[in-house]
Amino acid sequence: MALAMLILTNVTYGQGENSWQFKRKKDKIEIYTRNITETGVKELKLHTQMKTSLNSIFALFDDVSRNTDWVYGAKEAKILNIIAPNHMIEYTVSDFPWPLQDRDLVTNSVVEQDPETKVVRARSVAVPEAYPKRKGLVRITKLDAEWTLTPLPDSIIDIVYVIKTDPGGNIPVFLTNIFIDKGPIQTIEKMREMLKLPEYKDAKVDYIEDLEDQEQSDF
Repeated sequence: MALAMLILTNVTYGQGENSWQFKRKKDKIEIYTRNITETGVKELKLHTQMKTSLNSIFALFDDVSRNTDWVYGAKEAKILNIIAPNHMIEYTVSDFPWPLQDRDLVTNSVVEQDPETKVVRARSVAVPEAYPKRKGLVRITKLDAEWTLTPLPDSIIDIVYVIKTDPGGNIPVFLTNIFIDKGPIQTIEKMREMLKLPEYKDAKVDYIEDLEDQEQSDF
């Protein structure tokens, strides 16, 4: 019985360590973290909803050079290679406060949409060797980020953003974990504002279909 209780305790503890823990809510954004063993840096999940469209969101996402207007810390952003309309290699330079060196990041980004539910998953994974390193920048080698966008009635998009990364360099892990949600929260707040601009609000993207588009075609 003692052995069984010990095993049960260890299993329960393991599940708790790997489960999402609610951290706080800010500006209609729910923030969760969970521990991971790969780097010690916590994995982050943000959940919110916006009154917009999938087409608007991906018109913004595809306009990579404008990342400097809304993605936290981005000071340079460009597309390195378009493999397909829904698949590209991107490059970003992020501003880090002195005395830290700025970071750069190369990502392989792929978008997939379920033809029935219209749920979209956009995943970006670091591919650090896909672009030459630049002097004075620390290359981020670990990143796995995914947007899950679920269209709901009345033009509401349910948004879940999960990111697992390590900024690299000599930043202490505990310090990274303290401020881990600052950038993503500000990014989503800026994203809300950007989606109100005419160039995104009324945009259409060839590889994305909204619920309303499906309803019109069925009619």
